[in-house]
Amino acid sequence: MRYLIILNIITPKVWEIVLSFSFVEVNKNNDTHIKYLYHLLKKRDFNISHDNVPDYYNHKEFVLNNKYRKWHFIYKNNNLIGSYYITFENHIGLNLSVSDVNDYVYLLKKILSKNKPLTEIKSERNKSFLINISPNNKQFINAMKLLNFEHIQNTYLCN
Repeated sequence: MRYLIILNIITPKVWEIVLSFSFVEVNKNNDTHIKYLYHLLKKRDFNISHDNVPDYYNHKEFVLNNKYRKWHFIYKNNNLIGSYYITFENHIGLNLSVSDVNDYVYLLKKILSKNKPLTEIKSERNKSFLINISPNNKQFINAMKLLNFEHIQNTYLCN
């Protein structure tokens, strides 16, 4: 498997990646945006917040009542491939319907370059951004390793 590590050198492959992505802010009061988010949710291969996809009504209620700091759609070559959000607790959620380590690396670098974590609140909010990833999402995990991000915890669900 070939990995592209994006450095400060602009190569043709890097330009291809850079030029292929665009972002659109989610408007939670826009019915089309809510439908797009539901479509993405149904296409997800990896979930850590739910076992089953909620019905559309519950999804819409979630979107309307969310408290995300930022929420954007991600387009690649004008095709909707995912979304990312940032919480007030300095968590980043990145969900892609296609799994390519280079896309994850580029998108994480882009998100981090455009956003700064909120000030730390001891026992409530980390001074750095945190990202939770399904242990089955190997491409996302590989991207984190390529970026030399620190693995700080494993989380277990206790039923």
